[in-house]
This record gives sequence, structure tokens and C-alpha cells, in this order.
Amino acid sequence: MHCQYILQLSLLTLLSLPGTLAQTWSVWYRDRDRTTVICASKGSSVVFACIYSYPAATNVGRKIWFTPRGNTKLDGSQQGDVVFNTSGLTNKTRYSGRTEFYDHGNNCTLKLNNVTEDDSGRFFFRFEANKRKQAPQGYTGPLGVDLTISVLSLKLNENGPVKERDHVTLACTSTCNLPQMEFLWFKDGCPLPGVSGVPDGQYPLGPLSPNDTGSYSCGLGQGMSTPILLDVRYAPRNVSVQVSPSPEVVKGSRLTLTCNNNANPAAETYTWFQRTGTLTSLRLGMGKEHTFKEIDSDDSGLYFCMAQNALGSQNSTELELKVKESAYLMVVLAAFGALFLVTAGIVVLYIYIKRRKWNTAEKKLSTKPVPQLQKATVSRPEDIYENMRRSAKPITDPDDMNYAELNIRPAPSHRRQLNNTAEDDDAVIYSQLQTQ
Repeated sequence: MHCQYILQLSLLTLLSLPGTLAQTWSVWYRDRDRTTVICASKGSSVVFACIYSYPAATNVGRKIWFTPRGNTKLDGSQQGDVVFNTSGLTNKTRYSGRTEFYDHGNNCTLKLNNVTEDDSGRFFFRFEANKRKQAPQGYTGPLGVDLTISVLSLKLNENGPVKERDHVTLACTSTCNLPQMEFLWFKDGCPLPGVSGVPDGQYPLGPLSPNDTGSYSCGLGQGMSTPILLDVRYAPRNVSVQVSPSPEVVKGSRLTLTCNNNANPAAETYTWFQRTGTLTSLRLGMGKEHTFKEIDSDDSGLYFCMAQNALGSQNSTELELKVKESAYLMVVLAAFGALFLVTAGIVVLYIYIKRRKWNTAEKKLSTKPVPQLQKATVSRPEDIYENMRRSAKPITDPDDMNYAELNIRPAPSHRRQLNNTAEDDDAVIYSQLQTQ
């Protein structure tokens, strides 16, 4: 609709010029006395307004729009690449399907759709006509139409590094001063939400966050500017400790702690700490990684790291390491424990069996008949020895031996002697005499 309006206005302007349709060879573009200049955005459509005239009794033949090629002259005296040809011959295939020719009466207007940077250049109209029985003559309209495709440029109003919480402005400019220019804005190739068009080409951003980092570009029509990178810098964040192979490790194993974080620029220094108290810690060393070549039981505890760059620092959350005894040692200890239990069981069983045998033997002895003992009471030691002397005789056979059992009571106490208790003072002697 916009192109049709421009076309009608251009034709009315051309037709109002005096002598335009005179009986002469002539071609008129939009600007009569100078080269017509058109600046358009990429992807848009442009209209080359044009009318022509020729002498009476002349038959018009082929009509051509062309653009000079390479080093050819820009005055139209030398033909170049054909943009449109009424005979259907177009030697520049990149224009195929993108042209519309308004061939009505003396109208020679051409519409070129979806223009690109490669379309920039000067365009001319040429027609051929002849009178009866004469060779055709060609005429090219001088001056022509100069087409320029808008070049967009995007700049950032900040010269130094952009930091978190800063405010910046993106400025988009065009080589063409098109009326009612509305710029479009893109981040990483996608339209920015809530931004349909910015008239003055200024797009403010801020306060910035790491999420604003990306590639920004502006657009006009279907034209796009060269992207620029907005690099938002910030101090380390999301600092965490990664352990390999596991927080629970066997004594003597190799273990590596890695300090991970997000920062722009990347963290320059890393410091490792071991928690020794509620508010105290022990500094272990520097570097992104901290390695235990042979971890020991004393290494169990809480560990954390600190990541730092030029903009600040942040500590990680604490990670607990648990060092366990080696599996081999546990097996050895278990074997010794099992051996001790087996040995103790054998000893207890042995003692139990021995006691069982002793109890059985005692029971058999208690049931065996005891020979009758003849009790002899001797009140004086002289009587005891006299009795032994009388019974003594030579013994030649062991079987003729006599056995005697003497039971002597403990001597009476001094108090009891004073009480003259004769019964408690005597010694009781039991003897058994066995004779053949």
C-alpha cells in the first residue's frame, strides 16, 4: 500500500512537468534535474518511478532496466547487468522473482522487492523503438536512480568495562534518514520482549545483572546491525566444593577437592580452609584444586574454599569429609576377633568338660563303702605310743602293712584350759588295724 502511494505520487509529479510527453526521445525519473537518490532498509521494497516518451509514428519494442557492471560508466551509456527485460531475458538471476514492472502507456516504473546490500548501485531505464521500415533505435534515460541500502551501526555509550548494577544505553544509527524510523532490538538473535519499536534508536539498560550479558543488535525493516557484545562483569558467586571420588573415603586413598564458581572475569585466586572451630579455620593452601595424596583419619572434618577476582570474593559452603579405615585392616581385625572368639569358646568348653569329669569322679567316690574304723580314745600320748609299740612286728610282705588314721583336734585355747574342760582337751584318735 505504501509503495502504491509512492508510485501514484511520483507519476503525478512526472506528468505535471511541462514537455514531458513531447514528441521526443526522453526518460524522466522522480528527480528531473539530478540523479534520484533512494535509501532503503534491508528487506524492504523500493519503487523506481519513471515515464518515457518517443516520436510519433514510432513503435516501441524492448524495455530494459539495468545497472552498470564493474568499471562501466554510470551515465547509462554502457549497459551492464539486466534487472528486468520485457523480452523475458534476464542475465542476473539474483533479481529473478523480485521485480514488478508497471507497463501502462508511457509508464516505465519498476518495483524491486526484498532489497539487500548487493542491490546498492545506480539503475537506468532503456527502451528501443523504430519507425516503419527503419532499424530500431535505443534510448537510455540519463542520470538514473541511485539506490543505497541502509547500514545500521550499534554503539554502547560506555567506554570502560561494564559491571554489575551499572546503567548503559545502546544507540542504533542508520546511514539513511528515513521518515518515522522505528528500530527493533534483539539479544542473541531473538527479539527483546516488550520492545516493538524505538523511534530515536536509544535503548537503555540497567541496573545490569549477569543475565544481561549477551550479543545485542538493532534492526530497521529487515536490516540488522552488526552485533556487539555486552559483557557484564561481576564478582564470584555460586561458589561450591566438588570432591572426587567421594566425601566418604578410605584411609590412605587419594582425594581431590575442586573449587567451582561463576565469575566474570574468571576467579584469579583460590584459597582452601579447614574448619577448626565455630569462628576459626586453618588455611591449607592456594589453587583451584586441593589434593590429599594419602588421606589420613586426622583429615576428617569440614572444608571450604574462597574464590576471588578483581571485583570481589565469596566463600563456598562447607563440605564434610569422612575418612574410614581401609578394608584390608578391617578384614584383619575381623579375622583376629573371630579367632579370639573361637579360642575363648574352645577354652570354655574344655573347662566345662573337665569340671564335668571331676564332678562325676566325686560322685563315684562318695558312693563307695568306707571301711569301719575302730575308734580309740587315748587320753595320754604315752598310751598312744605304747599301743603302737605292742602292735609293731617285722613286715616282710607289703600286704601285711597296717595303716592308721590319726585325727588330732586343734589345741584348746587358754581360756578353755582354765575352765578345766577335759572333753575338749583330749585328742581323738581313730585307728584301723588290719591284720592278716
